[in-house]
Amino acid sequence: MDRPPPRTLLEQLVRHSRRTIGETCAAFERTAREHHERVTLSPRHLSRWMAGEIETARPVAQRVASLHWGFDFERLIGPPAGEISVADAKQRSEQAWRASQPSDDYSIGAPDWPVWFGVRLGHLLGTVDNWTGSGAPSDALQDLLNREVLMFDAVGEHRDPAHALSRRQALITIAALPLTLATPTAGRLGCTAATEFFLARCAASLTACWHLLRGSDLPTVAQVMSAYLLELEAIASRESVFRGVAARLASQAHRICGIVALHRNQLGIREHHCKQALHFANATPDMSSRASALISLASTYFYGDDPTQAASVYERALNFESALPALQRSRIHAELSVAYGQLGRERDALSSADLAERLYPQHPEQDPSYLYAEFTRASLTLEQGLSYLALAERFPGREYQQVAANVFARMEQQTHSPVPDRIRFEIINHQARTAVLLDDMDAFELYIGQAAEGVAKLGSKQRQKEVQSAWKSAAEAWPQERRLVALGEALRPAITG
Repeated sequence: MDRPPPRTLLEQLVRHSRRTIGETCAAFERTAREHHERVTLSPRHLSRWMAGEIETARPVAQRVASLHWGFDFERLIGPPAGEISVADAKQRSEQAWRASQPSDDYSIGAPDWPVWFGVRLGHLLGTVDNWTGSGAPSDALQDLLNREVLMFDAVGEHRDPAHALSRRQALITIAALPLTLATPTAGRLGCTAATEFFLARCAASLTACWHLLRGSDLPTVAQVMSAYLLELEAIASRESVFRGVAARLASQAHRICGIVALHRNQLGIREHHCKQALHFANATPDMSSRASALISLASTYFYGDDPTQAASVYERALNFESALPALQRSRIHAELSVAYGQLGRERDALSSADLAERLYPQHPEQDPSYLYAEFTRASLTLEQGLSYLALAERFPGREYQQVAANVFARMEQQTHSPVPDRIRFEIINHQARTAVLLDDMDAFELYIGQAAEGVAKLGSKQRQKEVQSAWKSAAEAWPQERRLVALGEALRPAITG
């Protein structure tokens, strides 16, 4: 008689492992011991996890489960994966299991992060440098590496400086992989093997750069990109079997360069990079790449205070909607709602904001576009808040400013995953603007102080421009306020320049 379908992803993985329940519990506890964690797992408890009857677990159990099976605990007790995802899940589960086995020479303790990351980095470098052959697409490599980085975060103590430093160093090492090969004048990439080798390293580098952008490593990313972008473009521009792969990667590279240009307040250069991203995306059959390039171009016009052109380009991206994963569709509608709000199209803005919320996946990290879509739950909060803020400025008597404040405040409730610094400080900047509309001097003082810290941390001229805009609004709203004068003296470096 056929077995009933698995109830959770965890039950699916246990079935694929072909271990008994008892053997699975023993393997779980072995992983815990190898990582100096003190936790046990009984067959009864595992059975309840597999049935989805337990919604949470102790943090130590969640850490070991993530390390052992290669997924966040919340995902493990969630719905099973589709057939294509199962094979990938099984592979990553087995990789996590192999990584947890003791070495012949030493064992890795969880507090010894430099050693742990060193060993993981060695595995990843071997994977990248063996990722060759016509049947080895770059998107599959990027997906594998992205999930490995997500596992870095799942097993780490985010407040441990040693973990943060080791993680950053590992990402920089991966980001720099193409640099030893990117020599435009040497002609070293003429042969097939060398080109495959270079493109695999570019795919790994771009994956690392997307993750570095979620922190405050904009200068590092800019330096890395400038070192190999021309060589990547050259491969993407000539007819060969590698053109499609190279064009997809070149499109990502230009989008990343566009993000750096934005934070340098170089909108003309950003527009150039976004148009190049679209040019290379159009050389591939990948609809997600084309949509991503259009979204980046449209947001350039948003930051350039041209909502009419922004809305037009976002609407072009909607032409691909039926071929896009949910995360990208959510982003298009979320950002389009902001442009509609700025244009005073109230009904369209509200409809798009609502649709973006409904489309946003429950587990965005499982979406195929998660790495390069650049759209976390915090990003959705930002865009929805901006939409209501735009409506508040167009329709001041309809209480949209309070709705915007409530939406922005959701960022503080997002504890399941870290909020990227670029997004966190952008939200804070707009919280300061919203406080002015609410005539709340206390809230403005709080947010503008945090915003100034963000300018110093990120070194972003775009974030500084937003701080200056919020300050100007405050000065116009409260021209005689003595507290504002004193605050201005304390924040002078951030609000001038």
